[in-house]
Amino acid sequence: MIVAQLVKSLAAMLYAPVRVRRHPPVPPADFIHYEVPVLAATKEDAAIQAIDVPVARTFDGHWTKWPALVLADCDEPLIEGAPDLRGVWQVHKGPLKGHIERNEQAGPRIVITAGGIIHDLTVGGPPMVDEGLGGATINVVARYENARLNLYLKGKLRVVTRYRDGDEMVWRWGPYLNRLRRLDSPSAS
Repeated sequence: MIVAQLVKSLAAMLYAPVRVRRHPPVPPADFIHYEVPVLAATKEDAAIQAIDVPVARTFDGHWTKWPALVLADCDEPLIEGAPDLRGVWQVHKGPLKGHIERNEQAGPRIVITAGGIIHDLTVGGPPMVDEGLGGATINVVARYENARLNLYLKGKLRVVTRYRDGDEMVWRWGPYLNRLRRLDSPSAS
């Protein structure tokens, strides 16, 4: 079973650049997705903290229309060491050119929504168990290290890194290195 899931995930990862080019993602249509919320000055000043918002997971059958924001009303400031990755981003350079993702952050949480999945992670918290690319169940631990978001499969193998490089975000996923630009509207893609 584990070997079958591993093979399925690897095949999906290797096919991902072809899939993105054949079926380019459509950016969110509603402008609310592009607004980067103002966060409170301190955790104590926050009206709604990240822990008060229910955890989101990938829907059965994935989503085909951009889902509602998970942390929309949460104004808890980012934890120390967190790079600000909030917003809608599109790969403009790299093997996954065209990929679009929406990142939400508040307190220790980050919610990454892209390609039919929703990954809601608590940095420094328990592992996220959800569906990964290709339908395999994944167990991922999130850590902020050196101003980077690193995701570790089963808490051991680093498989994803996201960080800011000026106005761009760099996203390493498995063997792929991609550069993303923040979109400010649906027509910016």
